[in-house]
Amino acid sequence: MAAIAKAEEIPPWKLEVVSELIEMLERYPVIGILDITDLPAAQFQQMRQKLRGQAEIRVAKNTLLTIALGQVAEKKDPKLKELLTYLRGQSALIFTQMNPFKLTKIIESSKMSAPAKPGVKSPKDVFIPAGETDFAPGPVVGELQRAGIKARIQAGKVANLEDCHILKQGDVITKEIVDALAKFGIQPMELGLKLRAAYEAGMVFPAQVLMVDEKQVISQLQAACVGAVNLAVTISYPTKVTIGVMIAKASAAARSLALNAWLPIAEVMPTLLAKASAEMLGLAGVLFAKDEKALDEELKKMLTAAPPAKAEKPAEEKKPAEEKAKEEKKEEEMAGLGALFG
Repeated sequence: MAAIAKAEEIPPWKLEVVSELIEMLERYPVIGILDITDLPAAQFQQMRQKLRGQAEIRVAKNTLLTIALGQVAEKKDPKLKELLTYLRGQSALIFTQMNPFKLTKIIESSKMSAPAKPGVKSPKDVFIPAGETDFAPGPVVGELQRAGIKARIQAGKVANLEDCHILKQGDVITKEIVDALAKFGIQPMELGLKLRAAYEAGMVFPAQVLMVDEKQVISQLQAACVGAVNLAVTISYPTKVTIGVMIAKASAAARSLALNAWLPIAEVMPTLLAKASAEMLGLAGVLFAKDEKALDEELKKMLTAAPPAKAEKPAEEKKPAEEKAKEEKKEEEMAGLGALFG
């Protein structure tokens, strides 16, 4: 009877709110805790409109949110109770079908810039660059100086003598700084929803985990893929990606081996014949230089028809031995590359 009497004392609207929250907590796979502290009602409604069709937001007192989460955690997943640690200050629940990372990206992209307010902590570092301004000389110089800006009058204009780090992240903003930032049109504040944490499939993700730098992640994935392919090719591990490279590598190695071993097979026979012909002509040239009668007419004609570079060979032999050795080594390396790539 006491329990019934106690239940009757609870306002019907509270029971209705808890009932609606329980229904949504059971229906949606992804649940998040939002921080709506100091968010003006107009901006809150705008963001609610942006998320329409993608997510639903419910604002309620933390006591009602706690009751609803506690009851659903007993039925659905005890892990939901971890969200209770993020219920503090002005909070709201957000329900969606999309994964928490995509939800975070949408919420972050919906934030808007806003002017600074006295007594509020700066969310980021703020700089005012050195140089001339559009301000007319007058009291504005003193106002800027009181904000920590090294302002002076130069050539009839107000100028900032050096770059000013006027705010660091976490600094409490003073009225003087608010006025100075307003003059430069700088709006350091961000108005928007803040996702403290989100639940999905038995896991609770804190906000810092959900903030992902997509470019960095893509770069890391690309580097990992390249490293994996290189490793697989090096250890000859056949996969759909590496098999083509491995076959090409094996083919090049086999061709190089056949050339070096003078194996008379169809794939390398034209190269071997060309190489043998070049060596024959080289030998003929050496004999011809010593005794012109040592060659028959056919060989003499072949030597005469040889490229000009071959005729200049005796001149090349006059080069210093060290320089000649370097050139020969370079030719050998180029021949090796030619064999590798066929």
